[in-house]
Amino acid sequence: MTTTPSLNEVAFPFKLNECDLLGVIHQSTTASDLGVLTLVAGGPQYRGGCGRQLVALGRRLSREGVHVMRFDHRGLGDSEGEFQGFEALQNDIEAAIAEFRRQVPGLERIILWGGCDAASAALINAHRFPAVVSVVAANPWVSSERTAARVQQKHYLSRLRQRSFWRKLLKLEYDIPAYLRSASTRLWNRLTSRAGADHRHSASSAQPHYIDRMLLGLQQFGGSVLFLMSGSSLISREFDELVAADREWNRACSGPGRERLEIAGADQTFSSLQSRNRMLDAASMWAGRLKSS
Repeated sequence: MTTTPSLNEVAFPFKLNECDLLGVIHQSTTASDLGVLTLVAGGPQYRGGCGRQLVALGRRLSREGVHVMRFDHRGLGDSEGEFQGFEALQNDIEAAIAEFRRQVPGLERIILWGGCDAASAALINAHRFPAVVSVVAANPWVSSERTAARVQQKHYLSRLRQRSFWRKLLKLEYDIPAYLRSASTRLWNRLTSRAGADHRHSASSAQPHYIDRMLLGLQQFGGSVLFLMSGSSLISREFDELVAADREWNRACSGPGRERLEIAGADQTFSSLQSRNRMLDAASMWAGRLKSS
């Protein structure tokens, strides 16, 4: 799938303290008070997103009457400054929201869009900004030793029920020694890890763990949230495991304004054409619902 650039795509610098950040706005040709602000996941990414998915998102939604702003936060892409990590994006988001509203007069309501640890950042911070009325959190990052172990265990047990596993095993297509070395390494790491280390820090910790901050942010956020999940992503399963095992998380992710949509067969980054199109359809549905409200 290809998308065509629009004359309504405008790139610009904006300031955060002494740093120049780069943003791009896909401005709708129709009047609208609704916009989507996309957050970039950590690592070697930039405002285009994996496979330029955020570009495709901006072009699609702007054609449908929703403004979209993409930007490189500090230390990524073409923006200056030190890389902050997803746990420290509050100031970047605040500056981007202010610039978005300056660039698009009349913009009143904003959806935060993020995948992986950018989804985590959106959930941590959405409640801080009155203009943010919704979050789309794609496969939020909640990695912890406990949830990862549970997901891996369930994954391996499910493989035992598949004929393809036994065919490959009988044909000696698996590297059993390598698997045993990996398993022993994981076991050693667990045995030597800091006692009690998990997704919740002790009460004496100066900074709450990011998963606790995500939960608190979600509990304090009064807007709507779409959890956009990939059927073939272990990170997605890890999030589901956390929600299923933790009563507070379960309560925060259910009820009015909280929805979960799974795209069957999609990987973590919606990398196939089919899964990307379904992801864009989901974005269109969600933004369209808010646009008409």
